Amino acid sequence: MKNLDYKTVSKLLFPEQQELPQNASQKFDDILRSDFYNMQQERFKKLNPNLAPQVEQEQKYKEIADFMKEHIISVGKEQAIKDFQTGINFLHIDIKDFIKEDGDFGENTFKAFYEICKFYGLDVIKEAIRKGAVSNAVLDKTENPKINTDFLIHNINKNLNINKEVI
Repeated sequence: MKNLDYKTVSKLLFPEQQELPQNASQKFDDILRSDFYNMQQERFKKLNPNLAPQVEQEQKYKEIADFMKEHIISVGKEQAIKDFQTGINFLHIDIKDFIKEDGDFGENTFKAFYEICKFYGLDVIKEAIRKGAVSNAVLDKTENPKINTDFLIHNINKNLNINKEVI
């Protein structure tokens, strides 16, 4: 079981861009590896029930990482982290100090992410990240009138695997 510090989680959630694009056979290998990994984790949880919460946390991080892949390819690592941070701030309303939306996945972002993972399910977290990305795209529009916001929002929804209309 690897140590789940902010650097490990950062590398999992936001890999370098050259690691992301894949051809069809690589995607298939990825699916097989993922299925095998999930089976290993389930076996590990049964054999080590005291470590089950850590395994579940790691699985949650991995699923969010898979969710973010296409978005990272489309907008880049720094913008994807900003969108991620905005989404975390949407869910972390009850704290006094929001995390800084600077595009750097550091200890404060990790701590806030760790906290929201305790209280929210994956679907809620994914929706908050999507809303963060949409919010940032709309805010960028006010700074640059040449940006096509509708196109950006369409791409965000496509990249983050969501077919919902934005209200």
